[in-house]
Amino acid sequence: MKSILNNPFRIAGIIANASAREVFARKNRISAYAKVSKEITSEYDFSFLNSIQRTNSIIDKAFSDIEQNQNKVVHSLFWFTNLNSVDNTAIQHLVSGNKEKAIEIWDKLTDEKEVTSKNFSAFNNIGTLYLLEESKQKIKQGIT
Repeated sequence: MKSILNNPFRIAGIIANASAREVFARKNRISAYAKVSKEITSEYDFSFLNSIQRTNSIIDKAFSDIEQNQNKVVHSLFWFTNLNSVDNTAIQHLVSGNKEKAIEIWDKLTDEKEVTSKNFSAFNNIGTLYLLEESKQKIKQGIT
């Protein structure tokens, strides 16, 4: 769970497949906010997750991890990707606080299905959500 709650992408306030341009823009924005001690928020500060502290050192480490390709891949496994319209719809439900609807959407693409190039992001995203659950069965599903 620590890999999700302290995920550099979460701290940066971006999705895991953000472009280099989006990462750069977000880094500049966060740095500017931090300099004037303005609260840093993101649409990806999902209501079902605990609040997050964004100090200068935490922010610097997060962007350092994101900018290193090896770390970027590892951390992306424990955060959300938006690779298609289905992911976009489900993530918008997460943004609005409707985790159950997001699970319902991704479940249609993953339940008793094989992983393919068209649905692998749904598997990753729903797995991330399941790893945050309290139910041992859901956590096992998330790992699977």
